[in-house]
Amino acid sequence: MKKIALISAITLVSLSAISGDNMKFERSLEMSKDRLSAVEFDVGAGSLDIVGTTGDQIRINATIESDDFRDMSDLIEAFEDKMIFSIERQSEYAMVYAKAKDSKMSWGKSKNIMINLEVELPRGMDLVIDDGSGSINIENIDGELNIDDGSGSITLTDIGNDVQIDDNSGSIKITDVNGNLSIDDDSGSVDMKNITGTVDIEDGSGSINAKGIGGDFKVDDGSGDINVKSLAGEFILVDDGSGSINVNGEKWGKKRH
Repeated sequence: MKKIALISAITLVSLSAISGDNMKFERSLEMSKDRLSAVEFDVGAGSLDIVGTTGDQIRINATIESDDFRDMSDLIEAFEDKMIFSIERQSEYAMVYAKAKDSKMSWGKSKNIMINLEVELPRGMDLVIDDGSGSINIENIDGELNIDDGSGSITLTDIGNDVQIDDNSGSIKITDVNGNLSIDDDSGSVDMKNITGTVDIEDGSGSINAKGIGGDFKVDDGSGDINVKSLAGEFILVDDGSGSINVNGEKWGKKRH
């Protein structure tokens, strides 16, 4: 009986190891920026890393991966049948798709496929991002930036224009924005540093930490501490649910609303 039990246990472990293997492969896309002023991303599950360059090409490398397949050919077949990965020229902007073809389709026992993107594009282009889940990292962009994010962390560095973020959940970290910053955040911490323009935040929950704000700082906060340092403009508190507030080293009293 012990031998049978041991064999059964080994069999279960082996099957688990096989089914848990992370399988991945790569695909790539490229397009010239000629007569294009913006790139729009419509992406599902997976990370998105974007870097601005001095070149004139939009280059996208995708790593497609999943833990839910035992055979690489099955993963590739499912990707080609169920997912879309493409770039299309539409008037003056490029449209990038990296997601399931039909968000409502049923796969029976759910099999997840992630498309992780690494993108290089001319830094002067505007960006519009509609993201389902997964981390977003963007740096060295001079165009305007608009992000609508479901879940996952957001990290922005060296953005030379206005930034607008509508985020459901996940931490937000922003450094060096030469423009105005607007954030509508449901949950997750928000950290920012060196924003030359105004800041406007509507926050559900999570701490807010800011340093080096050139314009006014306006906040409508549900819960979580707020700490603002080196604020050149006016601090405007629309509403505050709970949590301490410190502005330029001084505690902000509710009587000052």
